[in-house]
Amino acid sequence: MSRLLTAAGHLVDRIKINTLTRRERDGRPIWAKQRRRSAPAVISLANAFFRLAGNPVTILSDPTTWHAWELSSMQALHGGQFGVWTDETGTLFLEELPGRSLSDHLVDGTATTEMFAAAGREFQRAHAITCPWFEAGWSHGDPHTGNVIFDPATTTARLLDFEVRHDRHLPAVARHTDDLLVFLQDTLGRLPRDRWLEWASVFVHSYGRPEITTHLVERLAAPRGIARLWWAVRTTYLAPQELAKRLAALREVLVA
Repeated sequence: MSRLLTAAGHLVDRIKINTLTRRERDGRPIWAKQRRRSAPAVISLANAFFRLAGNPVTILSDPTTWHAWELSSMQALHGGQFGVWTDETGTLFLEELPGRSLSDHLVDGTATTEMFAAAGREFQRAHAITCPWFEAGWSHGDPHTGNVIFDPATTTARLLDFEVRHDRHLPAVARHTDDLLVFLQDTLGRLPRDRWLEWASVFVHSYGRPEITTHLVERLAAPRGIARLWWAVRTTYLAPQELAKRLAALREVLVA
């Protein structure tokens, strides 16, 4: 059973449910996102795995619901700065945001403290936006580094890719804490220990909400059981002992 769940977690993380095509419109780059034929089955598997692992999010399977959430989130976070629309084929179009993802910067070795600070500020700004769906502060649900774009021209970060949504009944403090945790999980196994500790601390302190930091500290410990399998996927299969050391070190920094 454990092996099956581990395999499911790996598939959920690696299999792409959409095709992405870069195009141009009126001389500006845009991205066209469309669901693959295999998407319904993969989404069903993913959501079942999330329920077992206690991950409080859902991948939006219904195209209409997904498109509505993408459009409303883009409008809430970025206003009309970047065009986003759909067509009769079920394709979602988005003007390309300036900059590169933090994930790309981590891969290339070009990530900086400034980028992590910008990400923290953007999470704080986004979480302060009232969302009609939640009747409270907005949250992302899947803000890994690939969904955080850093614009060097303005030294700001922007969030994108809104096809995962938190449980509607989850309190805002829990959803906001979960967003921070997802971002940190994605960076845990991708940086040397000392650099990760420094940049993770910069990220949280730039976010600047002590009440959320308190809840985050409580969650900086790998769980047991099925939930641990998802942690393994999220943290790039970082060795358990190293994972424990890094989490303990960050807890110490944040409570100091």
